[in-house]
Amino acid sequence: MTTGLLRTGGRIYAILFCIFMLAPMIVVLGASFTGEGYISFPPPSLSLRWYQEVYHNDTFMRALRYSLEIASITAAASGALGVAAAVVLVNRDIPGRGLLVTLATMPLTLPHIVLSIALLQLFGQFAVPTAPYALLAGHILITAPYVLRLTMSSLGGLDPRLQLASYTLGASYAQTLMRVVLPLGMRGITAGLLFAFLLSFDEVTISLFTALPGAQTLPAEIFNYASQGADPIIASASGIMIIISALGVVAIELSFGLLRMIAGEERPRRS
Repeated sequence: MTTGLLRTGGRIYAILFCIFMLAPMIVVLGASFTGEGYISFPPPSLSLRWYQEVYHNDTFMRALRYSLEIASITAAASGALGVAAAVVLVNRDIPGRGLLVTLATMPLTLPHIVLSIALLQLFGQFAVPTAPYALLAGHILITAPYVLRLTMSSLGGLDPRLQLASYTLGASYAQTLMRVVLPLGMRGITAGLLFAFLLSFDEVTISLFTALPGAQTLPAEIFNYASQGADPIIASASGIMIIISALGVVAIELSFGLLRMIAGEERPRRS
């Protein structure tokens, strides 16, 4: 009986926890479909009016396109850096490998505002334009460590005998890497790229500090707009971000598994 009560209590707790985590997004999404001229939840009437307003708003649409562009470039750059570093750290017996991984993931422990100020000072010293270079650098700093960790988790679970078999059959290191190692680790690499894209797309602090007026990302544009007032167009613009992020999370779950992403656990493969 005690075990049954514990299981029931655990289910109730899990449901309440999920509701608590999802409630803000549900409220924003619900308010974004209001047909009224003010933010309200639940909405008195349902309408796509404010999504149409976002579509016809040049500022928001320009910011959305810029966000997608920056996130795509960030994902590609973080993928190249993170995957290359993961291959070296997993396949080479490098002294101090644990320390190198810790140093590579250190940007994750720093507040983004600190990184933003540091980037501004660094690029100012060399007279390099902050946008888009500092903006991209900041986004890569906070996304590349995720690609590194996910790729290391994926490659670390591979059977080393597969590489030895490839070498035995006459393949070079480059051929083994391209035809054996990377294809087998593609699920982790794909998840890392998707996660880097989502993190860059949702980043606001670094974007606020390093982007130029008229070239703001969507999160920064929403922040600036909300500081001047609030109307349902804010909820609709935020709803677009929530929907894109939700689709990305579903893609990560299907390709890699969120549990494995967070804890580095192997997902059992189906035969």
